[in-house]
Amino acid sequence: MSDRRAELAERRAALLLSAAVQRREVARQFDALETRLHLTDHYLAVGRRIVLHPLVIASTVLVIALLGRGRAFRLLGRTVLLTRGLRGLLQAARGRI
Repeated sequence: MSDRRAELAERRAALLLSAAVQRREVARQFDALETRLHLTDHYLAVGRRIVLHPLVIASTVLVIALLGRGRAFRLLGRTVLLTRGLRGLLQAARGRI
């Protein structure tokens, strides 16, 4: 009977160790994710401040008034495409360095 108790005690110790390792790994992954989300929140806050700035809003209204709604949105679409392309090029360049 004591062999069985020793075997169960070993098994329990191994399971406790395994659980501790898994908890540490989950905590490490959570910390990494939390850091990335904090950075994303920061950039969203900066973007929100820029977009909601009165000068940006006035400039947008002025561009739409001068160019017309259709041309202004076409220009916006092209700008978005250009921005995505440049971002992709920069990321590819960073990956090679």
